[in-house]
Amino acid sequence: MPSNRLLYLFSSLVMPFLMCSCVVTSGIKATSAIAAPGANLKLYRTYNWYQDSPAAPAEYDKGYGSGLDEKIREALEKELAQKGLTKVSENPDVLVAYDVSVSVPLEKDNPENFATGFGYSYGYMHGYRYDYGNAGLPGYRAVDLFKAGTLIVDLINPKRNELVWRGWTEGAIENFDAGYKKVQQEVAEVMNKL
Repeated sequence: MPSNRLLYLFSSLVMPFLMCSCVVTSGIKATSAIAAPGANLKLYRTYNWYQDSPAAPAEYDKGYGSGLDEKIREALEKELAQKGLTKVSENPDVLVAYDVSVSVPLEKDNPENFATGFGYSYGYMHGYRYDYGNAGLPGYRAVDLFKAGTLIVDLINPKRNELVWRGWTEGAIENFDAGYKKVQQEVAEVMNKL
């Protein structure tokens, strides 16, 4: 009889913790990065943006505001400076682009709306996605294959117009109105992979 009480007590205390751990781990986001074979990222000392400012938002990107672009850029510039990179206006060692993937309405999901390898993308819709090559980057995925809310940061070789590094964190920014602290935290997670 005492062993049944002990078993009951043990299961009533342990089961809630086990159930909570299942719920908590299901929402874990993954941060990853890939680099071009032979790319020596430590040689990069200067950077500039792939494009100076975003183009006009697409009509179906409800909720977009220039504030998110400003927060991501500010956070990226801070992280790049901490890694020893200096922003220059001419002849940068590397160009920087970012993306936050979103779902595109079915009626707008047409291949002719996107450059090859791109689509479904918040950044692209606002002018950050271009048709730079990926040079067979191992593990490369087109932007449209990332789940909504994924923050993607690309470093591009300006001489060859090819992707040399990509870092991302899935489900990082699901809210266009995210505060700077949240954006900075997500950008830091990605850039820690550099």
